[in-house]
Amino acid sequence: MQWMERKRLLGSGYRYDKWMSEDEVARLEEEAPADFTDRTVASLTAGYVKIDAVLFQVSGQLRLGYDVFVKDDPGSPEWICYDSLEEDASLDEGQMFSALDHVVKESGLSYTECCFEQLDGKMVKKEQTL
Repeated sequence: MQWMERKRLLGSGYRYDKWMSEDEVARLEEEAPADFTDRTVASLTAGYVKIDAVLFQVSGQLRLGYDVFVKDDPGSPEWICYDSLEEDASLDEGQMFSALDHVVKESGLSYTECCFEQLDGKMVKKEQTL
């Protein structure tokens, strides 16, 4: 299924956001500031899976890669990091969807169903000071 058809089928469950242009990413990669912290450059959400294009620093150089996230509950505002992909990333919506679709198919994930048991985290109670 092509990404435009998936986008139509998911309706409001599909979203693509891009916060930097390819030129801005290339300029940062050339400069590679020493104090650079990881930055999400683009994000594509398709139902219960999401892929982020992330600019990160490795060995003093900046690289663009993908992080894939899943949900364990449809109503949860939180995403769970599922995988970081080794391949070179792109900010192009169609290419991001292709990378996500590959992970979904290879890993048995679903755009429309949560594939994981919901995990309840532990709440830490704040100690009162006297």
